[in-house]
Amino acid sequence: MNTRVTSGLWAVGLLAATAAAEAGCSRTIEVPMAPVGLSVSFDGDRSGGIYPTLLREIGTAAGCEFQIQRVPRARLQKMFESGQADLLMPASASPSRDRDGEFVPLIQVRASLVTLAREGPVPRSLAELIGQPDLKLAVVRGFNFGPAYESAVAALRQQKRLVEESNVAGVARALRQGLAHGTVMTASIFIGTLVQETELAPLVKQMRVEPLDELGWSESGVYMSRHSLSEADRRQLRQHFVQVARSGRVWQLLNDNHPPGSLGSSIRPLP
Repeated sequence: MNTRVTSGLWAVGLLAATAAAEAGCSRTIEVPMAPVGLSVSFDGDRSGGIYPTLLREIGTAAGCEFQIQRVPRARLQKMFESGQADLLMPASASPSRDRDGEFVPLIQVRASLVTLAREGPVPRSLAELIGQPDLKLAVVRGFNFGPAYESAVAALRQQKRLVEESNVAGVARALRQGLAHGTVMTASIFIGTLVQETELAPLVKQMRVEPLDELGWSESGVYMSRHSLSEADRRQLRQHFVQVARSGRVWQLLNDNHPPGSLGSSIRPLP
């Protein structure tokens, strides 16, 4: 039997054992998502990728139905803040999001500076990056890698040194065209997008990934809405998200779907 099928059945069986005596969610859980590399993809109305797969496995085990719909990334945060989204995932932990949701970590991530065959010295910190007036950064609207990242983006925007795109593919094209000199994001997200786009795939060999002092390892996972979800539904979902993180299923899905050796500098399982 295919190893992915086997591992999926194993995960479902493990979750089902813990959920046997529990009722499902009280209603359909609304999960708007935007395409992001190999983590979330869409073929028409059909969602695919790591996180939709994870939700389907949890739904089978927990007796919950997840309604996944495609929306632009720039809308996701506003939908979550207003209670139009029950879940926000994948999402990095952020103090600004804690007001609206309860966070459950699934993996650890590290955002880095990504450039394409850039010659010469590369900034080693966000402060150094901001201090280079000729350097422009391309970012995805709606991405958030913590307070230091938010502060740097705000400073570069004020200095008109920021190129803001709606998705990762747009960022990759901006770098290829020389409109920006680099981007800051989790390298696996960038790689996942390149390998899905035929025209962008050759850029994988040009990638240069450098850590930035202010951006260490942080947690990424799922936010559950405090506005739209009942405490009972949050408790039910929390149990299953914690279980899949502890079981190693999230890490397994990531490794199964990314090129070998591409995750080490940007994603790791929870300790």
